Amino acid sequence: MLPVTYRLIPQSGVSTYGLNTADTPVFPDIPEHAPNPSRLRLAHDSLAINSEFRLEPECVVEYLISGAGGIDPDTEIDDDTYDECYDELSSVLQNAYTQSETFRRLMNYAYEKELHDVEQRWLLGAGEAFETTVAQEHFKLSEGRKVICLNLDDSDDSYTEHYESNEGRQLFDTKRSFIHEVVHALSHLQDKEENHPRGPVVEYTNIILKEMGHPSPPRMVYIFNK
Repeated sequence: MLPVTYRLIPQSGVSTYGLNTADTPVFPDIPEHAPNPSRLRLAHDSLAINSEFRLEPECVVEYLISGAGGIDPDTEIDDDTYDECYDELSSVLQNAYTQSETFRRLMNYAYEKELHDVEQRWLLGAGEAFETTVAQEHFKLSEGRKVICLNLDDSDDSYTEHYESNEGRQLFDTKRSFIHEVVHALSHLQDKEENHPRGPVVEYTNIILKEMGHPSPPRMVYIFNK
């Protein structure tokens, strides 16, 4: 495991974090969300407002992940699997922070709120089924530990293979799967939203991938009925 170094980009002036302005800022969205945007996403937008380059992009993974660990506290994470997954996550996060204004807002807010404290960072359950301990039942299973589970296994049948778009069925890829779980970790938002087909995490993921230049069409519903 690589040694951890922490670097912040020097800022001039006074931070505007947490300050309300007279005008509600309007943040990027995509046309597919326009008829029915997630209210939970819009509510979180009012908190995560700073899209400046506050952090060194190559260090973003270090601000999110503190080490290895599964949802089950007794699970031992294989070192090679961890290193492979960590490296892939590092690449995804570096590109997301560099290319996506929306991701920078979420990351900056999460860092200011909690991730500046090493004790508040997440364990990486590398090789485990995709999951993030934001729901109460998962938090209980992890005995209060914050865990984000990711894998690079194409045969993982715990994750829905396809998602529904306006262009029909689409295959999930690593970038969409990783960003989805990371949005959970940064926002503490859950997937489901009452009377809404997508929920906040799917919408944030769609926007971030669009800003990153990802070619896949947006996901239009959270649960895809096979």
